Amino acid sequence: MSDCLILSGNGYICNRNIICFAFVRRCYKMNRLLLFISVVLFVSLRASANILDIFVKNYSVEDYRASCQNRGLSLTSDGILCVANTAGLLVFDGNTWKLYSLPDKLPAIGVAYDRGIVYTQSERGIAAWIKDKAGILHCRPLKKLPAAVHFTEPPVSLPFILPEEVQNARPTSFAANRFYYFVGTYTDGLFILDQKGQIVEHLSTKNQLIDNIVHAVNVQNESQVWLALDNGLSRITFQSTIVMLGGRSSIGKLMNGGTDGNKVYIQTNHGYFKRDIKNSRLLSVSEKEAIPYMKPLRNENHLPLSRIFTNANQLGLFSAAEHVYPAGDNLYWLTLENEIGLFQLSGGKGTLKCRLLLDDYNMNLVTNGPQIIQLNDTLTLVSVMQGAAMLNIRSLLNSNSSGRIPLKVYGLEFVDASGTHEISLDTKEISLPHDFQEFRVFVGTSVFTINHLISYKIEGVSSGWSAWQQSGKISFLQLPEGDYELKVRKYVSRGPFLELTLPISVRPPWYNTIWAWICYIGLIWLVSHCILKYNLHNLHKEEQQKKKIEEQNEQQQMQVMKSRMLEQELQNKNSELTLQTTALLKRNESIQALINELDKQKEALGERYPNKLYVRLKSMMEETLDAKADWKLFESYFNAAHQNFVERLRSQYTDITPGDLRICCLLKMNLSTKEIASLLNISIRAVELRRYRLRKRLMLEGDTNLTDFLIRF
Repeated sequence: MSDCLILSGNGYICNRNIICFAFVRRCYKMNRLLLFISVVLFVSLRASANILDIFVKNYSVEDYRASCQNRGLSLTSDGILCVANTAGLLVFDGNTWKLYSLPDKLPAIGVAYDRGIVYTQSERGIAAWIKDKAGILHCRPLKKLPAAVHFTEPPVSLPFILPEEVQNARPTSFAANRFYYFVGTYTDGLFILDQKGQIVEHLSTKNQLIDNIVHAVNVQNESQVWLALDNGLSRITFQSTIVMLGGRSSIGKLMNGGTDGNKVYIQTNHGYFKRDIKNSRLLSVSEKEAIPYMKPLRNENHLPLSRIFTNANQLGLFSAAEHVYPAGDNLYWLTLENEIGLFQLSGGKGTLKCRLLLDDYNMNLVTNGPQIIQLNDTLTLVSVMQGAAMLNIRSLLNSNSSGRIPLKVYGLEFVDASGTHEISLDTKEISLPHDFQEFRVFVGTSVFTINHLISYKIEGVSSGWSAWQQSGKISFLQLPEGDYELKVRKYVSRGPFLELTLPISVRPPWYNTIWAWICYIGLIWLVSHCILKYNLHNLHKEEQQKKKIEEQNEQQQMQVMKSRMLEQELQNKNSELTLQTTALLKRNESIQALINELDKQKEALGERYPNKLYVRLKSMMEETLDAKADWKLFESYFNAAHQNFVERLRSQYTDITPGDLRICCLLKMNLSTKEIASLLNISIRAVELRRYRLRKRLMLEGDTNLTDFLIRF
């Protein structure tokens, strides 16, 4: 800021050149020799300060997304432009604009920078802006401005009177470098004056500026000046690599060109024009004056690369060049889309000398007609959609020094469901949660550089580099968990592109971490153990159950066998009982028949049959029929075949007699009355009488069959 020149009231602030003038005047009084030496040095200094070319890049509201009016400018030591904007503090890192609102949403009317802190001024006070670890500026109100910080410079006198044209435009701001004074005005843009006070250049809306009201001028260095306008911002570059000779609307489309050494002639579809190499004004001339200098156009641009370069496949991106233009001394321009590259041919091989991407200058190569017209070993005409441009090869080659300033990260943040989170710029490795929605990186090239285009790719995700872009904002959406490298490169005119690498790690979700997997393994082991234990238990239980079933089957088989044996035994006993009963019945019937026969013989023989013998035989037969031993044997067989039958009858019918029990046993065997009478050695009527008495004792209904009842009992 020591070279700045600012208006204060009716006075003007000068720079060190004004001090030089005062020093010369003193030397004149003291010593004429010293005066002569000083004048020679001053003249030689001015001789090297010829403005050859000027390029203006304008920034509108659509570019920086804030208020249109800008009141002040300041540059930080790391190449950040700070602007006092009506909407607040506006900062620019060469690629990305950021707006910070002042307290109470007040407009900023002044801005300054000192020792890493940005200061702003509003109508209600001043504030300091301090950067945190995430690169975000935070406001802190101040009651008093530090002594070293100034929003304006103290007024001093100019060594000359401003031209009337400048005074009539109502000067608003002043600045200066070693060679020129810059006067911003309220009505007619910017005037550039030499040290004699003569107007060297006048920039306004008629040529390159977007607004005529200049609120502040800031000299970045000897080659660049910033303007704060009432409607936008402008960056003025001196000795620019490329300059616009004239717009398409005013001069038309470039067709041809030439030079006589001091002047440049061009032909467009609107006519012929010329300009002095050291003067930016383009003048219309006649065809007669311009035709002798027009260069004959050749058709090398239609030749295939293989006809010129034997290593066409090794020309990098330019191996797919669309046009070829000779530049002399075995130099060739190759054009590809909106990029041009200068290659030197040696032994059939092409070596890249320099390149230029016109996107950085908001220009676009024409698609039809000649694109490149080489004037001499330094100057080249370029036909762009915006008009006619002139390229300085030497300046392009030398501009690479400023372009080697490395890229810098000015902001890191990611967005998830809970909002936006800033990441410290000191972070060695960026770690993102698995559910992040968007990740943003803000890369800046610094306003100290000429080229501001960047490109990026993510190793493992991107198949190639992205297209070159002006914006320094790089954002991408969700990535799978894992480790990545974000590579950002900066466009430079010569040599390899400058690269910046950021390691990025996307953390796995909690359910996919090492601890989760340990838990999973433990849980799997526990579940497996439980399943194994459960299966073993079930297997043991099944074996026990199977064994139990087998035992039950064995028991059932044994029961069946026992039942069968019992049934067989019972059947045998029934058979024995039946046989015994049948035997008794037959025996009794036989004895009864014998008794009857004996009675018949006695009756037939009468006295002839001895009575003693008759009585004895009949008595023996009757004793045989009434043998208690036979009945006990019958009872034993009956009880074996029909267990507990007699006991149940006795328990249920307590008044039943032994004779009734015998009738019940015989009836249960389903014997007839006659058979019963034979076994009991009684008459049939006696049997029926006993049956009658038995029904009463058993309290049977009249329709109940006694034999069926006893069989079922």
